[in-house]
Amino acid sequence: MAEMFSNAAAYDSYMGRWSARLAPLFLDFAGVRDGDRVLDVGCGTGVLSRAVLVSTPRSEVVGVDPARPFIEHARANCSGPRIRYDVGDALALPYPDASFGQSLSLLVLMFIPQGEKAAGEMRRVTRPGGAVAACTWDSGEGGMELASTFWEEAIRLDPAAEARRADKNLRYNRRGELGALWKAAGLEGVEETAIEMRMEFASFDDYWLPCLLGVGPVGSYVKGLSPEGLGALREALRARFLGGGPDGPFTLHARAWAVRGAVPG
Repeated sequence: MAEMFSNAAAYDSYMGRWSARLAPLFLDFAGVRDGDRVLDVGCGTGVLSRAVLVSTPRSEVVGVDPARPFIEHARANCSGPRIRYDVGDALALPYPDASFGQSLSLLVLMFIPQGEKAAGEMRRVTRPGGAVAACTWDSGEGGMELASTFWEEAIRLDPAAEARRADKNLRYNRRGELGALWKAAGLEGVEETAIEMRMEFASFDDYWLPCLLGVGPVGSYVKGLSPEGLGALREALRARFLGGGPDGPFTLHARAWAVRGAVPG
């Protein structure tokens, strides 16, 4: 999995632009308070951290991620006295107990096999009364058309693609799963909600070209196709989105699940 998430610029082209659209919606639900010290767990290229800086002009933000290329990309794109990026593991956060007012995680928990430990670490580093919140894309029925439509067409053409479809094996990305995780972590006042958004594409290539950058399970699968297989998949997706008509803009639906809770005390 690590090699599929090593190219920060490619990630931003494929998924980062949609993460940037989701981040402010997630922050509204999370209820980030201006002036708090905020931790961004699994910060990636820094999308959520930058959104926190914009929405809270007095807050200090720390982003942490195990992928050094992502941290270097985040540092290059955002620096200043209120932001810091560290290389670190969500399962062993390199911070003292109760050292943050709030801890957040955007589009990360579904990739962490030990989600319970990660949630416990987020609770540990957050002070009593502080908020802990997370958000993941919904991989259930009709939740994330960007990926689900791709895999539907890929599997129709190549049934072996079913084994490469990672979203069926991810966790904490369906209704109720994040809420149950937060309650198991001992957080109080747990609330879960769906965040709906639209993904607008200017053309078919606006959708297709980022799929060729090698990012995530989609990019990994595409890189392994023959030229003939790649061409067939491209035409199948083009017909699916444009219905055989001329190239032009189209819109896909996306849903994310978000959860928030408070550290007891």
